Amino acid sequence: MIQHIYQEQMTSQNITYGLIGGRISSGKRNFGDLSNNTVIIVLDEIIDETLIRDTAHTILSKGCKNVAFCGTASDEWQAVFDEIDREINGFNDLTGYEDFAVMWRFEDIDSLPDEVSSCWNEVLILCSSMGILRDCKDCLREEVWA
Repeated sequence: MIQHIYQEQMTSQNITYGLIGGRISSGKRNFGDLSNNTVIIVLDEIIDETLIRDTAHTILSKGCKNVAFCGTASDEWQAVFDEIDREINGFNDLTGYEDFAVMWRFEDIDSLPDEVSSCWNEVLILCSSMGILRDCKDCLREEVWA
């Protein structure tokens, strides 16, 4: 008899958390290369568009090609990220290649474990407040131990 053991992907996945804020726009937060990351942005409010643009520019210019949004302001954030993505990775006249990032939204933080488990790479979860960051950690912790 052969027994297969499937390890929960979330228990072995590298998940990093951070807060969206002035440190991104001031350059104090060094993200390094994000080409091997899925960035999940969880927010509950509309934040200054300048901060959204700075966040988008930082994440996309670091090579991130997978960005998910969750929360009440996710439509606005995704629209700005789409615009910045076109500026950074837009159509190349020489090769005819479009290298756009893949972006999607999910409605509820309760879906976070499913979203994280579907990521094939490292995950960076950015939150708009410390309360949301704690909620994300609790949600993922509950799923791992469930």
